[in-house]
Amino acid sequence: MADLPNTVPFKSLVAQASAVLLTRGVEVETAAVHGVVAHLVGAMVERVRVDQEDAVHLITPETVADIIMKASAEREPGAAPPHAVRPVRVDDREVRVHVGSLGHLVMATAQAGKYATLNGDDPAAAHLLDLATEIGAAMVQRYAEGGAEIPVGALDEVADRVDAVADRIEESGWSVCPCGEEHGQSETDRGALPVMRHHAALARRLRDVSAG
Repeated sequence: MADLPNTVPFKSLVAQASAVLLTRGVEVETAAVHGVVAHLVGAMVERVRVDQEDAVHLITPETVADIIMKASAEREPGAAPPHAVRPVRVDDREVRVHVGSLGHLVMATAQAGKYATLNGDDPAAAHLLDLATEIGAAMVQRYAEGGAEIPVGALDEVADRVDAVADRIEESGWSVCPCGEEHGQSETDRGALPVMRHHAALARRLRDVSAG
């Protein structure tokens, strides 16, 4: 398998599977698609007893996409999909946002990301921290006259992900300290909820400005 990933048929299968996934509304990191294809090739070699090069031609892009979509769907209600799988940003417009508001969104995604990390939802944590990084980079790279350009899709994701974490605090008992012993964290969690809801609503208001 050492040289197979560098062959044209292998790369072509990865690219075609990625294209199929886009038609299904998700964007998947190339490395993740690469890993699934490599796994399927290995399984095909074992099952059919063919060479790796022949095994690649027995796998369809749709099969790769089906497996990734199935893995993405098999998660607890409210949990984020696997880190490598993200909804396609259909709305590619950008909206100019005041840096003060952007600071609130960075704080919101970082706070929600902390809750996700402490409560074992690594995909949600990774997505939230990616959003914090994206917003922070925009503040640095596209800052001018008190504001910066932010993708509308990023605002949608901030609102949805932060609200999802707030839901988990309310409904699933997520806590800033899920140790099982009460030492004041319940009060902290109750205080965090309205802040998260406020920031999610802020992201939606900023998004609505662009729609208007």
